[in-house]
Amino acid sequence: MPSFRRGAFALFALAFVVTLLLGDRSLADSLTLQADALLQGRLWWTPLTALFRHGEGLATLGLLWMLVVQVWLGSKLEGFWGSARYLALALTAGVVGLAGASALGLVIPALRATSWTGSAPLDLAAVVAFGFVFADQPQRVAGREISSRTIALVAGLVVLGFPLVVALREGMAISTAWPALVPSLLAALVATLFVQPWRRRPTSGKVERAKHRGQPHLRVVRNADDMLNRASAS
Repeated sequence: MPSFRRGAFALFALAFVVTLLLGDRSLADSLTLQADALLQGRLWWTPLTALFRHGEGLATLGLLWMLVVQVWLGSKLEGFWGSARYLALALTAGVVGLAGASALGLVIPALRATSWTGSAPLDLAAVVAFGFVFADQPQRVAGREISSRTIALVAGLVVLGFPLVVALREGMAISTAWPALVPSLLAALVATLFVQPWRRRPTSGKVERAKHRGQPHLRVVRNADDMLNRASAS
């Protein structure tokens, strides 16, 4: 089992505290993203706070999916990028996903009448980023190697579909429940664009400081392709 890194742990811990301790009825409206209120300039903080408040009943199971994603996928990304870069990706995608869905309410009335809570946009951004970064690296799960793309696909379907299942369970028809998917889809798009420059660690053209006989100097680190080209030329 991978280590639960501090950035991913902080995301889950905040959601746990907000949902179970601060998400009571007196605070629920101020933490929930209500598209109509946001478009009127009210509750401007809710694109962020809504990511950390899961609803009641079945929706509380969203904490379980968040825990799984942050332990297995988010922590692996954080180990690759560092805490600051991982949190920047996850939070930016989540906030833009919710804010963007609200903005679409200006032209789509069904979205303007919708309220959103839950970490699905943030979690799906992590899943998408994991799929890109580790696409060519199989992961060992229960003693077996499984394609990272397969893991991302399964996890993505679970995370994306969960808000829809909750909406249907609450008695909504599919024709009126689909807005539950929009923030997550937008967050996935943001993560796809965001992650492209970060898919690989820089390995060439990098100037590093090194020490030689006690004196600091600069040296250029060449990658394998550079060395091969030099050998061919000679």
